[in-house]
Amino acid sequence: MIDDDWTLDEGDPMPAVWWRLDGRIPLTVRSGPRSNIPGLPLLAYGPEFSGGVLSVSGPIYLDLAHFTCWDAYRPWQTTPQRAAFDALQAAHPDTFSTVIGRDGPTAVWLTLRLTRLTDPITDTLLAVHDRTCPTRTHPWVDLTH
Repeated sequence: MIDDDWTLDEGDPMPAVWWRLDGRIPLTVRSGPRSNIPGLPLLAYGPEFSGGVLSVSGPIYLDLAHFTCWDAYRPWQTTPQRAAFDALQAAHPDTFSTVIGRDGPTAVWLTLRLTRLTDPITDTLLAVHDRTCPTRTHPWVDLTH
C-alpha cells in the first residue's frame, strides 16, 4: 500500500536524500486520514495538512504547493505551476498525492510522503522546481533555526 502506516519515529532522523533539497521544499504533516481508494490516484484534502506546523503527530510530507498549485477549474490555462504538476506526475506516476484545497479545485497541488523520497525523485524535484519556481515566491527555510 502506498500510504503506508505512520510511526512515531518517522522523520527522525531525516533521510539523507532530504538534505539535497537544501531548504527549497518545506515539510508539512498530514493529520487527516490516508486515502486508500482502489483504482483512484492518491488524493488528499488541504485541511488534512498542518500548514507547515511540524509539532503535530502524523506522517511527514514534502509540501510542493508553492510550485505545483493550479486552478483545476481552468484546465486550459498553461502556467508554470501546471507545467510543474504535470512534469512531476509524468516522471513518477502513482507517487505523489494530489491535494484538493479547502475551497475545492480552485487550488490543486502535489505533496510527497517523505518516506517515498529517493535520489531519482529528488533529481526530478530539483530540476522541475528550479525551472518553474520564481525566486520571489520561494519559501526559503533557515535550516540553522
